[in-house]
Amino acid sequence: MISLRAKIMSNSVTPQPESPYIALARKYSLLVLLMVVTVMGLVIILLQIRMPVLVLALLLTDAVIGLIAGFSVRWVLPKQTRMLQISSVLAFVVGGLTLLGWFTGWRFGIGPLKTGRASVDWWELGQILLGAGSALLALYAWQLPAPASVPVPGTKPAKKLPRTRKQPQKRPPRTVTPGGTSRAPSQPIQPAAAMAATRSVKPKRKCLYHRKPQLQLSAEEEHRCPYCLELVEPNEPRGVVECKICHTLHHADCWAITGTCQVPHYTT
Repeated sequence: MISLRAKIMSNSVTPQPESPYIALARKYSLLVLLMVVTVMGLVIILLQIRMPVLVLALLLTDAVIGLIAGFSVRWVLPKQTRMLQISSVLAFVVGGLTLLGWFTGWRFGIGPLKTGRASVDWWELGQILLGAGSALLALYAWQLPAPASVPVPGTKPAKKLPRTRKQPQKRPPRTVTPGGTSRAPSQPIQPAAAMAATRSVKPKRKCLYHRKPQLQLSAEEEHRCPYCLELVEPNEPRGVVECKICHTLHHADCWAITGTCQVPHYTT
């Protein structure tokens, strides 16, 4: 009963993993919301500020939409593939320019797609290219280089060696002596000069003797009161009292407080 209750509680507490498609749809919804907010902000700015040159206003709006599109995709879809990021950027730019044209009565941005055109509208194509270029610049520029993998010192990749079968070692042939007994061949006799050279070379012994540091004695003698632990000067203004047993110097006021020497005496 207890194990069943614990299992039910663990199942109720543990959250289920979210589907990747739902997460991707949520991110695209956020991109659409950012696109609408960007276009509405540009519309408000264009209504408040009237530029004398219409071409300059068009170029600025295209560049702003492209930069916001690149930074938005870079923030919302950082770990997606490059193809998905580029397609999202293009959709953001085209949708933003179309929405901007719809809000401004087709004065800014691009107009709706019309079929049956004899020629290409180069002005609208130039706006799309300007916005897409600004978006790609914001998407892939100013990125930190990936950290290079540094091998851990002392570790080397293991190399696979070919498996070889060990062959049995050959025994040395036995020589038969004239008496009929067989013996293994002995080691070659070293010459006398080589043996003498090996004997003469001796390993160096470690030096176990260390020089002791020299002590320096000072001619000055320092007296310190055992009660207040302060120095007792020769011309002490507080007065000096010397113990008759151990000859330890005390301040006169310290001796007056205790009435006796502060050094323990083991002799009577």
